[in-house]
Amino acid sequence: MIGSAFKKLAAEYGMKVDHGVAYGILQGYAATMCEGSGWKRIVFSTRFLDPVQKTMFMDAIQAVDVKKEYRVTSLTVTPDGVLVDFYDNPGTMPKIRGFLAWFLPLLQQHQATAWNVCPECGYEVATGKWMLNNGVASYMHDACAAKAVRDVEGSNERRKQEDEGTYLKGAIGAGLGALLGAVVWAIVLLLGYVASIVGVLIGWLANKGYDLLHGKKAKGKVVILIIAVILGVVIGTLGAEAVSCAIEISQYPESGLTYADVPAVILVTLLESPEYGAYLVKNIGMGLLFAALGVYWLVFRTAKEVADEKIVELK
Repeated sequence: MIGSAFKKLAAEYGMKVDHGVAYGILQGYAATMCEGSGWKRIVFSTRFLDPVQKTMFMDAIQAVDVKKEYRVTSLTVTPDGVLVDFYDNPGTMPKIRGFLAWFLPLLQQHQATAWNVCPECGYEVATGKWMLNNGVASYMHDACAAKAVRDVEGSNERRKQEDEGTYLKGAIGAGLGALLGAVVWAIVLLLGYVASIVGVLIGWLANKGYDLLHGKKAKGKVVILIIAVILGVVIGTLGAEAVSCAIEISQYPESGLTYADVPAVILVTLLESPEYGAYLVKNIGMGLLFAALGVYWLVFRTAKEVADEKIVELK
């Protein structure tokens, strides 16, 4: 996605907005701008054909404390580009402008390839099209763009064919992992706490179980993990209630109840006491809320891992 501040900056350079990014020519270089919660990113699609110049460029970057000077959280030089992430808070845009004023001359000084050099074949493009490949825009020959689309589609298909896992095995593994997490959740509840870190643990165990039993690496994995986490919280909450009930039975042997009566006692109490039902719903709801906060990053990461590589033509 891209917000108003980046849109304004992009417009100043004559860049366009499409598919949730700003893209185009940024002082002679192919650039993509996007952002998310707490971060902004600029990616330059370029290469250093001379290894010596690339080394000198990286030395020049390392000579400056870009984190302090420009709020850069990471600057990564890849074989086909430079990715720059900024910490986003009030006052970041002036820092980004200052970064560009310093950084763009470095690209030129160290002979980084310009916007019209096709990343597919390495030759200049007289007439071509802008393509967005996994969130990074670049200018390509029509034929090279078509080849890139075929390559991406072929890669996605090969990955699916090579995936020998199944959703059933993955669901079993995720369920077993979530059950282990439910035990920890129950213990935490019995101690009088509700902690989001336990939600992370349930999600991590569910994900680990899914992978260990060779679950299918596809979009359904995200759904299975979400269901596993929900079941982990619910089972953990009910498990804590069962243990509490068993402790009470052990303290009052004159009641004639045994541990085998625990499920029935909970069910009867649930049916006869609206207050107890509200109490359980509250505990489960709080558990799900904290678990959601704890495993959001895991679900987001998993969704990216199983997603197909995407390449589209930009307007």
